[in-house]
Amino acid sequence: MAERWEARLPFFYGWVVFVLTFLIYMFMYGLRYSVGIFFTPIQQEFGWSTAATASGVTIFFWVYALSAPFVGNLADRIGVRKTVLLGGLLLGGGGAMVSFITELWQFYVVWGVIAAMGSAALYVVPTMALSKFFHRKRGITVGWSSVGVSAGQAVLIPIVASFIPILGWRASIRALGLVVMIVTAVIGYLFLREDPESLGLHPDGDDALFMGDKENGNPEEVNWTPREAVATTCFRLMAISYFFAVGGIISILTFVVPHMIKIGISPLQASAAFGVIGLMSATGSFVFGIVSDRYGRKITILFTTGGMAVAFLVATVIPANITLLYAWAVLYGVSYGGAPEQYAAITTDYFGRRYNTTLFGIMTLAGGLGGGLFPLIGGWLVDLTDSYNATLLFLGAMMTLATLTTYLAKPPGGPSPPAP
Repeated sequence: MAERWEARLPFFYGWVVFVLTFLIYMFMYGLRYSVGIFFTPIQQEFGWSTAATASGVTIFFWVYALSAPFVGNLADRIGVRKTVLLGGLLLGGGGAMVSFITELWQFYVVWGVIAAMGSAALYVVPTMALSKFFHRKRGITVGWSSVGVSAGQAVLIPIVASFIPILGWRASIRALGLVVMIVTAVIGYLFLREDPESLGLHPDGDDALFMGDKENGNPEEVNWTPREAVATTCFRLMAISYFFAVGGIISILTFVVPHMIKIGISPLQASAAFGVIGLMSATGSFVFGIVSDRYGRKITILFTTGGMAVAFLVATVIPANITLLYAWAVLYGVSYGGAPEQYAAITTDYFGRRYNTTLFGIMTLAGGLGGGLFPLIGGWLVDLTDSYNATLLFLGAMMTLATLTTYLAKPPGGPSPPAP
């Protein structure tokens, strides 16, 4: 049998998958987060209320969460290439179709449903495919690929924002959607691969057969089925931890700027904190990727979720001081950058590579439920107290629970039980 071209490259093909994951994240999140810059033009053109328009974003997040387990299972059935192709077409196509809306329900359908399903595929599948190609460097590659999220915020969103006054919001979002569709769908379909073994390779490019890693809880490269894994206390605790962690992350992005403005910091300075968070989250992804491979995924999650819990609680006592605000943004940004993707890595560590996309899809559903619920609770607390402090205390407590549940999760260990 002839050697595949991927195996003849002068470097390990896993690094191609790493670059693809970075680019997919960059363009996927560039479109996802750009909805904020289109929010006001859309609202002004149609005269929709803030609540009605924002409901499209809420629908997006819930559909995204509910789709995650299905796209994971779909990837196991039809392969990562076809799943990412479909995801790119749905996300980019849904974004482009926003340019044709004339009614509120149309916005809910094309953005809240179609684009959301595509986004779920583009988040879950590339990361889990990447984790199959690496073991010793799994933390670094999975963590560093998430720098693409920051790149999308730092590069694509300002470019698109500069075109809106020139081309209008419709042409701008249509162009962005088409670019995202072409980049994510095409490069994903052409160059993503299922796993190194399908190319005649081994994880990390090693020549020796992969024997697993006792330290990270998967000594014999055992592949738990979804039913077996979900039945373990370990998986359930990690899913609960992800529920708390994502709920806190999504909520703080919603409330931190209004909180800072309310205590007396100017809107421009408060908004600039997002730039600091973006830069420091990239730094956190880089640093904690190394920490993850050296000291373990669990230690990394404990440290980063603990750091975010401290950041939420500290935010309640920060005065109207721009230096302290940016210092807070550094603390939160570094912790945030090191956390989310390590849940994907630890899922593969503990339960094997065979069904990792399905398993992380289930975990993403748990995270999505928290991401949709916590902002609602936080907003209710703000209305009730006329202050963001109660909300920040609530989020700090929830992130502390994310840390605690991770601490209680012990590696399942040993071989998978036989299938019934």
